[in-house]
Amino acid sequence: MITGALRHGGFGIALALAPAAAAQPPSTAAAEAAAAVPARFALILGVNRSVDPEVPVLRYADDDAAKYQDLFRGLGARTYLVTRLDANTERLHRQAAAEAREPTRAELTRTIDQLQADVRVARERGVRTILYVVYSGHGNIDDGRAYLSLEDGRLFGSDLDALIFDRVGASEQHLIVDACYASLLTNARGPGGSRHELHDFTARAGIRARSNLGMLFSTSSGRESHEWAGVESGVFSHEVRSGLYGAADADGDGLVTYPEIAAFVERANAAIPGERFRPDVYARPPQGDAALVDLRGLAGHRIEVQRSEHAHYALENSLGVQVAEFHNGPDQTVVLIEPAQSLSLYLRRLDDGTEFVVPMGREIVRVADLSPAPTSVAFRGAAANAFGTLFTLPFGPSWVHKLRSDPLPEMAADTRASMRDWIGWTLVGVGLGAASAGLAAAVSAEQTRGALTANSTQVQAAEVNRTLDTRRWETVLGFGIGAAAAATGTAVLLWPRPARLQLSAGGLRLDLIGSF
Repeated sequence: MITGALRHGGFGIALALAPAAAAQPPSTAAAEAAAAVPARFALILGVNRSVDPEVPVLRYADDDAAKYQDLFRGLGARTYLVTRLDANTERLHRQAAAEAREPTRAELTRTIDQLQADVRVARERGVRTILYVVYSGHGNIDDGRAYLSLEDGRLFGSDLDALIFDRVGASEQHLIVDACYASLLTNARGPGGSRHELHDFTARAGIRARSNLGMLFSTSSGRESHEWAGVESGVFSHEVRSGLYGAADADGDGLVTYPEIAAFVERANAAIPGERFRPDVYARPPQGDAALVDLRGLAGHRIEVQRSEHAHYALENSLGVQVAEFHNGPDQTVVLIEPAQSLSLYLRRLDDGTEFVVPMGREIVRVADLSPAPTSVAFRGAAANAFGTLFTLPFGPSWVHKLRSDPLPEMAADTRASMRDWIGWTLVGVGLGAASAGLAAAVSAEQTRGALTANSTQVQAAEVNRTLDTRRWETVLGFGIGAAAAATGTAVLLWPRPARLQLSAGGLRLDLIGSF
């Protein structure tokens, strides 16, 4: 078979000529090949500064957006970048600096206008279209309705429907979200872990009912799990990109599926001891189990780490920007595509500090064929940092099978959560009731004491003293029991929730729930 590739204006079109096609007219064979390969489009948003002034400013949402641009261009997609780059990110990502539009409502609308026009052209030419919408930044809740933040506005679920999914009308659509409080997008859990009923985002039919839409969300409510200076990125976004470059392709078929990327992210965080630092994952493929990315037939070079060379690796460019990180097990050969950038690449084996220079110009670079080179980039991050344990456990096909072999129903987790809330609020209620009884006893004691006068008999005074002793004990017990019950109930309500991994496809739903 002879395989070629044609790139024009961000479209990746691969042409495959097999011997069986020789009997067909060349124009027919070319048309069928072009129609079989989709045109990919990626709308990428990175928002450091929320529309809500009280929300802390993020540091790396713009870096995530620029890195996602390199990834999706490596996947042959036409990209549309909406972010405000800080000075450091501009120096590291010159192409992104030249193209980025401000993350405002007006600029987003203009960007979507261009995206819609480009998708329409592809559709009119009979090309199947795939749209990726990627968001890194802030999420929040307003009056029970979940939203993502722009600098000057809010994107509710209805906005994603009206502005993007309805207008663009791509054949297949994927939504990837890494937000500060992204659990509210799926679990309706607001800041601090409190739960709210969702009226808009994934609880709304306009998002869930789309059979051609897949969703991949980080669902942690704690902000600590969102960003890490060690990789200058959101942790979830760093892990997702690493997997989409090819590290999550556990079975080596060239497809990164939703179960694979969810298992890859879960495994990357499994060694982190603190639950609040581990992002949860919500992954739901489009109907028909369409893959999140198809790495087959892409133009460009590949980096191959065979199973015999299994270890913990980080891929960086010559500016020190970390492109991907992974830890393949003895049962997985990793094949990475290269990012769409012209800088030299370095593959570091973190287990022993060995670094390999990735030669430019080779179709396939095998790590087994490379010789170690002096380390050129120092590893960032402190050993004491919880995120220093990312990717310390190996990943491979056996881990994907393990996660899928023993599913727990979502209802069981919801029942546990509901029981926990019921117990917590019951204890708080008991505490308030006991404290109220104690207060009532104290008031009664004061009223009884005031009933004594100078004319009261000794018998009356003795009776009053007995009553005061009783009320005093009632007061102490009431306030003591009330404080203990209220404190225990509050601890039950505020204690970190267990992590959740959810996978679902169409009407068939697979949920994997538990701490990891």
